Amino acid sequence: MASTVNLADLGRRVKAVRIAHRMTLDEVVTRTGFTVSWLSKLENGQLSPSLEGLVRLADALQCGVDSLVEGLSVPPRFVRVKKGAGRLDGSRSKWGPVAEQLADGWHARAMDPEILHLPRSVTRLRPENHQGERFLMVLEGDVKITYGDDLIHLAPGDSLYLCATVPHAIAAAGRGTAKVLSVSCDTPNGHAGNGRAAKRSAAR
Repeated sequence: MASTVNLADLGRRVKAVRIAHRMTLDEVVTRTGFTVSWLSKLENGQLSPSLEGLVRLADALQCGVDSLVEGLSVPPRFVRVKKGAGRLDGSRSKWGPVAEQLADGWHARAMDPEILHLPRSVTRLRPENHQGERFLMVLEGDVKITYGDDLIHLAPGDSLYLCATVPHAIAAAGRGTAKVLSVSCDTPNGHAGNGRAAKRSAAR
């Protein structure tokens, strides 16, 4: 479900700008080529304008498009990603890890869920750390995790909840590719999103 625009607030903002410039509906119509009906519906939150329409309207009202739409984005109520349909980040070669993003459609989210596809035969681990906390659950294969000075082995179905500020790295431990559900979350002292680039480099 994608983000939408609060049309009611957009309409009120357009009307407020028009009145502040002491312009009538007819004057705006003359400058834009729109109809009175179109503009009236927009100001009453009953119409979703195109980007071209917003640009023409902003020119007529002598304001920037950003001043009309800033802060009007309404976040989705939910984001659904079907199996295997998440956006892939990272290496597409058989030797590099890939992170399948599961919540791209939810901006400014508190959690960062993804499925890590970890290739076999990775011998060098690159630890990462970032603010927040992290939950890991093995979906397929065997996994080894270095966490500070500890080495932790996880089998399918095993999970681990950890403080992400401690350096840690994840890699497949068996002969086949492993899949791990990873959920990073914000805490009052930091943002898990700061670690996304680092997570993609783990296990290389």
